[in-house]
Amino acid sequence: MRVTAIKPMKLVMVGGAVAMAAFLSACSGNGAAGNASQVKNAAVVQPQAKAGGAAGSSAGGSAGDVNCSTNGGQVGPAGGPMVDLIAVSTEEGTPGCTEAFNVISEYYAKAPNGEGPGRRVLDIAGHWDCAKAAEPEGSQGVVLCGKDGGTGFRIETAPSKDSAPSNQVTQRFPNTTQTVQFTGYDTTANMARFQLVTWQAGGPDNGHYVPVAGDTKTYRLPLENHEQVFSASTVCPGDSVTVDGQGRGTKACTPQDLMQALTGDTPPLAEIQVDGNDHIAVVKELYQP
Repeated sequence: MRVTAIKPMKLVMVGGAVAMAAFLSACSGNGAAGNASQVKNAAVVQPQAKAGGAAGSSAGGSAGDVNCSTNGGQVGPAGGPMVDLIAVSTEEGTPGCTEAFNVISEYYAKAPNGEGPGRRVLDIAGHWDCAKAAEPEGSQGVVLCGKDGGTGFRIETAPSKDSAPSNQVTQRFPNTTQTVQFTGYDTTANMARFQLVTWQAGGPDNGHYVPVAGDTKTYRLPLENHEQVFSASTVCPGDSVTVDGQGRGTKACTPQDLMQALTGDTPPLAEIQVDGNDHIAVVKELYQP
C-alpha cells in the first residue's frame, strides 16, 4: 500500500513488500499505521552501539539501503521482537545510522502513549513521524518512519533475514478469554506472569481452581494501555465482596490497583480477556471464599 501524501519509495521488508505509513493522515485510526504488537513496553531496548553508518546523511539513492544493525546491533521495545534498523535509500538520500538509532529509540520510549492502534508518534527529534506497520508486519516488529511528513528521509525496521522462525514472537492467546492465576509481574519485560487454571469440583469448598492438566507453564503477556480492571475482594478492597453470578469481580479498579496486586504477596486469581494484539485488555478478579 502506498499513500499519495508520501513519494513512492523502494521497500525493503522481509517476507514481502510493506507500504510506508501515511503519517499525516489517519494513522491514529489504523488507516495506515496498522495495529500495535507490544504494548505497555515503556522501557527501550537500546542498540548495542550507534555505529554501522555515517553520522550524517548521504546524498542520492544510488548507494542502496543501509542495514544499521550490521554494526550497531538490533533494536526493539522491551519484551518485543528484536529487528534490524534500515536506513532507506530514496531520491532525497540515505539518513545516517546515528540519526536512525536516535529516532527509533525515541519512538520506542514514546510508543506506549502513541496515537491509535498503530501507536503513531509525531515530531520525533522535531522532524520525524513513526508508527507500527499494518498487520501482520506490525506484530513482527516492523516500524515505519518518515522525515518532514514523509517527503524526506526514511527509516524502517524489519525482521532479520538471518532470524530463524523460532526467534519470532508468536501470539499465544489473541482474542480469547482465559482463567488464570497471576504469579507476579516481570518489570524487566513489562509483562504480567500467570498460569492457566481450571475449576475442579469437590473438596472443602465444593470446588477450587487447579492448573490445567498437562500445562504447568508460566506465561507472560503485556497489559493493554488503560486496561479495565474489576475487583471481587482484594484488587481494590471495599466494604464487601462485589461479584456477579459467576463470582467475577464487578468493582471497577485502576490499572495502578492491578499493578499493586500483581507485585504483592498474593497475586489474584482472575478471568482475563486478551485482545487481538495478545495484550491483556480486561481483568476480572475471581472470588475465592
